[in-house]
Amino acid sequence: MGDNGQTRWWLDDRVGTIVIDNPPMNVLTDLNRSGIRQALEDFRRDGALAVVLTGAGDRAFCGGADLREEEDLAPETVDDFQRRNHASFGALREFERPVIAAVNGWAMGGGLVLALWCDLRLGSTRARLGAVGVKVGLMASNVQLARLLPEGRARDALLTGRTLEAPEAHQWGLLSAVVEPDRLLPEATAWARAIAARPADAVAKAKSTINHALDPETAR
Repeated sequence: MGDNGQTRWWLDDRVGTIVIDNPPMNVLTDLNRSGIRQALEDFRRDGALAVVLTGAGDRAFCGGADLREEEDLAPETVDDFQRRNHASFGALREFERPVIAAVNGWAMGGGLVLALWCDLRLGSTRARLGAVGVKVGLMASNVQLARLLPEGRARDALLTGRTLEAPEAHQWGLLSAVVEPDRLLPEATAWARAIAARPADAVAKAKSTINHALDPETAR
């Protein structure tokens, strides 16, 4: 259905799939961000009822933002870059249908942010989650981790930057389920199909109500 060279997406029986395909670590580039936004626009137009977001291969869901792109930013281009970055995360939040992250490996820094902005997260046994921004002098994942976790755990993740392996991430509630790697995409798709079988208006209202409760000033 769509392919911009680093992001692929398609729709099958009202369930959309987005694959970040930027080997070896599927780092998040401007092209990936625009691909995600375009995919969601296409899915909205074509009536998708649920979406799965994952990374190509089994090494990484998304290894973080492409720091080389950020190093090339100039003072006059930073604001526009940040707007595009926030627009991509906001597109996941504002998409009317649930988005499920299938975390198939490393989800670090900006990759963790991407997963956290999805509505649900399933992980393979190889999933590794880390709010590693603090290790390189950056802030990332702060808002969503503070919302999703009890205060002590949010501080643990954000202030140490340590990596959570799949069982611990599941125990903390960051992953709804953990499955073997070869079962991850089929399982995430099965969850998406189960959601797609529910009354569509009720699902959309449930998502928008949660968004509004968490962020009443900006949620739609």
